[in-house]
Amino acid sequence: MAYRAWTNEDLVKLKAMVASGASALRCSVALKRSLSMIKKKANDAGVPFPSEAELRAKRRRIFQNSIDGPRSRISARTSSDG
Repeated sequence: MAYRAWTNEDLVKLKAMVASGASALRCSVALKRSLSMIKKKANDAGVPFPSEAELRAKRRRIFQNSIDGPRSRISARTSSDG
């Protein structure tokens, strides 16, 4: 694969995507660049992606604060059961 230089437009798009919460993988696909290069360029530009530990913690907080609570593997009773 041939090397493509980063343009100012590419950097603006990358920064905007990181700011909007897009994942590194999504940015990689949108900008047609490797995942490792996307992460490196974002870090070099001063807008690094959150670490995996931060993402897991965020998901855990969202799950714990959800209105429905944890999803149960047992289906709820229907009106015909009782």
